[in-house]
Amino acid sequence: FPPPSTALSRPSLKVLVNFLSHFSTRRRQVRTLVVSTTGDTGPAAAAAVGAAGNPRLRLLVHYPRGQISDFQRRQMTTLRSPHVRVAEFDGGGDDMDPPLKKMALDVDFAARHGLCGVNSYNVGRPLAQAVHFVWTYLRIAEAEGFAAGDPDSVVDFVLPTGAMGNITAGYFAKRVGVPIGMLCAGVNANDITHRTFRTGDFSRSDAMVRTLSEAINIQLPYNFERLFYYLSDDDPAAVRAHMSEVESTGRLAVPAPVLARLRAEFSSASVTDDETAATIRSIREQYDYLVDPHTAVAVCAAHKLGRGPEDGRAGPHVALLATASPAKFGGAMTA
Repeated sequence: FPPPSTALSRPSLKVLVNFLSHFSTRRRQVRTLVVSTTGDTGPAAAAAVGAAGNPRLRLLVHYPRGQISDFQRRQMTTLRSPHVRVAEFDGGGDDMDPPLKKMALDVDFAARHGLCGVNSYNVGRPLAQAVHFVWTYLRIAEAEGFAAGDPDSVVDFVLPTGAMGNITAGYFAKRVGVPIGMLCAGVNANDITHRTFRTGDFSRSDAMVRTLSEAINIQLPYNFERLFYYLSDDDPAAVRAHMSEVESTGRLAVPAPVLARLRAEFSSASVTDDETAATIRSIREQYDYLVDPHTAVAVCAAHKLGRGPEDGRAGPHVALLATASPAKFGGAMTA
């Protein structure tokens, strides 16, 4: 996990910020980038904007008070850059999303300040992250000795899931022809993705639950809207109607045809904190490798879905995506 952010989100944010920097200079525009973070996106965005050093780019980072690790907080608040400002707020991990969306939808305000969100609802993020899936698939094909592109040699992916940006990136890769089988989400107690994949219940819970895997403490994953679009035959009117229902009521019963297609390509498992901690210990004892809490959620989910390294399951090859350095989560690693 490359410094300074030591997280999987860094490469995609670096790509996105560099594009924004290039076109801001070319068009002689000032851009105000905004981001709300549960721990990984914020430090990666701050590092990317700081490294770009473009006076036409400025970044406002928001994080929930007391709900990210001290290491992650310091990554943002100790960065020396005149282009980055950091603020904390009271609330859950995605409580800042509605006001940010409201600002973006105020066309005059957004144009006046050059607003641009850089959370994974910005399509540049999952597009850049799709490269991870292509690269991983090619390495597995190379290691296992099958021809890249062979439709009979698919790879299932298991990954920790919060706002669903990374799993959407995997779906992008699959749609352009990478032989990917099932995309499997590992979630914590904030399990809206699991409930949606299992029963079609896309509903915001009453409260966000604090967990060891804080970066995926998400109550309403905004990238589900993208998956909904593709799984409803690219029908923007249907997506608009259903997402309006979510905004007004906080819940949606996924239509049966969409749910059937969702289940055919996606799977999930929910993981408790006790299971996360036990998985961290188990991986350390068996492989002498230290995984962070979010990666541990994916490993445990893989076992629950019969896709763990010792499960002896016949079928597609399986890739587990690790997301961050364990050094970022001192409290969780010693829990």
